[in-house]
Amino acid sequence: MAADDAVGRKSAFRRGLNATRLAVASAVTVLIVLIVAYAVTVVTRTEELSLSVTGGIIYVMRESVQPRKVGLSFSVQANNPSGRARFYYTGIHGLVFPVNNRTKAIARFSIDRDMVVAPKSLLQTEAYVHVDDIPKIAPYFDELYNSSSASIFSNAMLTLNGTLEVGLYSVHNKSRVLTVYYCSPLTMGAAGNASAPDMDDNVPCGTSDPME
Repeated sequence: MAADDAVGRKSAFRRGLNATRLAVASAVTVLIVLIVAYAVTVVTRTEELSLSVTGGIIYVMRESVQPRKVGLSFSVQANNPSGRARFYYTGIHGLVFPVNNRTKAIARFSIDRDMVVAPKSLLQTEAYVHVDDIPKIAPYFDELYNSSSASIFSNAMLTLNGTLEVGLYSVHNKSRVLTVYYCSPLTMGAAGNASAPDMDDNVPCGTSDPME
């Protein structure tokens, strides 16, 4: 009889132990699911990366007389307001239009350095673009080359085209989205006469096409 009681007690103990193990395993599984769900929510609901052109200006410089060339200089400021997410804007190519109707681009360029913007930080990226004297951009080139005005064009547009990724801290998210930024209206002015850029006058870049 005592042996039967001992066996019964052992069976009850084992059943209780198994139930405890099952409860702990279920709790751990739920916790993992909650952590993953939280991480996905943080990544997908994070604030957006915002870009702007510093001072809203593109500087124009005469590079050479023969053959005629000009250079365009500007800087793009990337702002990440998120406290958790890191933004990766990579493979960036761009176009410069003297007027924002985008009928004719006067310059095509690529930015060699990717924009990797840490949480709660700003990133300033400098760009320099060479423009050759070719027939299809005349008479815009003539105005850029010959003018010494601080405002050669006052309604220019810059477009940036790249791949945007969002990561939680240093971990990349799997989503990769082709993103175009439209920066307008910008001033194109001779470097010697245009004023220094003021960050209070930054021109924001939007992801919605203003022509649509």
